[in-house]
Amino acid sequence: MASKIQGRKIAFIGASGQLGKPTIEALINLGVHTITAIQRPEATSTFPAGVIVEKGNLDDESFLNGVLKGQDAVVLMPPLPQLIALQEPAIRVAAKVGVPYVFPSEFGPDPFAGQLIEENGLLVAKKSIRDLIEKLGVSSWVSVTVGPWLDAGLIQGLWGIDPKARKATLWQGADAKANTATIAHTGEALAAVLSLPEADLAKYKNKAVYTPSFHLTQREILDAVQRATGTKDADWDITSRDVKEVAKEYEEKIKEGDGVAPYIKFFVTHFLKGHGGDFENKVNAADLERLEQLGLHKENLEDAIKTALQ
Repeated sequence: MASKIQGRKIAFIGASGQLGKPTIEALINLGVHTITAIQRPEATSTFPAGVIVEKGNLDDESFLNGVLKGQDAVVLMPPLPQLIALQEPAIRVAAKVGVPYVFPSEFGPDPFAGQLIEENGLLVAKKSIRDLIEKLGVSSWVSVTVGPWLDAGLIQGLWGIDPKARKATLWQGADAKANTATIAHTGEALAAVLSLPEADLAKYKNKAVYTPSFHLTQREILDAVQRATGTKDADWDITSRDVKEVAKEYEEKIKEGDGVAPYIKFFVTHFLKGHGGDFENKVNAADLERLEQLGLHKENLEDAIKTALQ
């Protein structure tokens, strides 16, 4: 039985990035939404036919007022260095013009993972954005929670696994399971959530929709990479390091201003038991089924890895 669907006016800021493409594609396929991509004047990114493109200063309240007025939802996908600077002006204007829903840059970890948030600066910044939306008291935020992106982390070697070099560092003591999904899955999940009837979407006001694909330890990710690449341990350079040593190293590098160390910490801490990287107990099967009726596909682990490594 097909799920009911609700068309909305949806405005995007930052939609030309890696998450924006699968999200907009999924929304267009549903055929019921009016989609607006908001860009800086100098932007050269293009969008599929049917997407309205508005260009202007993203700090200009007058411009944002004009393009956000009448929208049902605003979706924010800033580059990480602009996490605060790009989102805050849009959030303030969204409240001013009465946009009901803001989907801030919350397409990864659990926004209610207390310890994980406290120990990662990136997640502290994300929380400040959620807090601002709630403080303004007009719009409601919604998080599409999948965990760290499987494919992006593999490509960048941030899971402690470098498939191209066939090198892996296993973090001993960080052996809990973490939830994860691919970027494409996240885009489909976001599009499906944006298409829910109002009565269903309203249940997620200032809450998270938990839509991960996988629930894995670091070693299980390595095993899956080996299956996807037809390799075994003997084909890899695998080392083990005590997570306390790893933590000491990345904390020192963070103090020195190293740009990669915060992301190493981000991935390592997801595998620490009780820190919040494992939210499998929060995944609601009925919620997932409803989203699958709106275009969310189930992922196959080995296929997802093969696609990522192409």
